[in-house]
Amino acid sequence: MTGEKMTSLEDQKASLRKALSVIRRDASLDVEAAHHLAGCAPQVMQMFRPEAGAIVAGYWPIRTELDPRPLMQQFVAAGLTTALPATPQPGKPLIFHLWQEGDPVIEGLYGTSEPAPEAPRCEPDILLVPMLAFDNAGYRLGYGGGFYDRSLAALRAVKPEVRAVGIAFGAQHVDLVPRGEHDARLDAVLTPEGIAVPWHGSV
Repeated sequence: MTGEKMTSLEDQKASLRKALSVIRRDASLDVEAAHHLAGCAPQVMQMFRPEAGAIVAGYWPIRTELDPRPLMQQFVAAGLTTALPATPQPGKPLIFHLWQEGDPVIEGLYGTSEPAPEAPRCEPDILLVPMLAFDNAGYRLGYGGGFYDRSLAALRAVKPEVRAVGIAFGAQHVDLVPRGEHDARLDAVLTPEGIAVPWHGSV
């Protein structure tokens, strides 16, 4: 990819991030959204049919991200195991630790909260991924750090069956997410209305 194309791609992403930050902020005013998202747990279970004890890695929400923790509690009730990522230094993939509601968290980099370092490490079977935007092809717009793209590439290299589920408000849907060769595709996107894309269009 030439420098000119790279600049164009990054400019497109920066412009979209600015617009979608406002859209997500407005969507986050729905105080029932996380509750409705949690109610969609059976759809995820039906779609991926995880084995008992399979590990679902969520995230601790920051800024106006849709809160996946009530959804994670539903997965625990269904017999699954949950985890959270620890944010590493720039350029490295995320590190996942077992965690469920009630376990301690510590302050991580970039304003995140993450499991204590002594919590057991794990490799998730399903990864819940925050975002700013998504399209019908299952591509997401993140924050530019590349943590989830690197993490998915690393996980899929050793565990090809791992599934990535984007978590978003329906209003975060766009016609096309600008993407480069290293941008990872999601297996589905879950909104408070249900599984949206790529295969069960509610958008």
